[in-house]
Amino acid sequence: MFSLHLSDRMLLKSLLKEVALEVLEEIQNNDSSTSEKLDTSFTTIEDKFLTREDVSQMLNVSMQTLNNWQKKQILIPLKIGKRVLYKPEDVEKALQKQESNSKNPII
Repeated sequence: MFSLHLSDRMLLKSLLKEVALEVLEEIQNNDSSTSEKLDTSFTTIEDKFLTREDVSQMLNVSMQTLNNWQKKQILIPLKIGKRVLYKPEDVEKALQKQESNSKNPII
């Protein structure tokens, strides 16, 4: 029997929402006589999580520093398929810790 891990389910759900959004936009564009606009306020996985590049820029650190922090369990990312993503609240905590330890950086 085939089973999906939680992270795979989240990715699948996000991809399905993206496809649904594209279909709704196509319907909206093709049916200009419809007076009601379809609700297309879907969120994608990128709306809920940050990429490595985002985090690197936000914290002003290199990708290698992010790797080191992961090994030291300072900032642990989520792996969804081949994607490495971070929870915004985890990044905020790391940022606050980095600012409070400016004399003694966490790296």
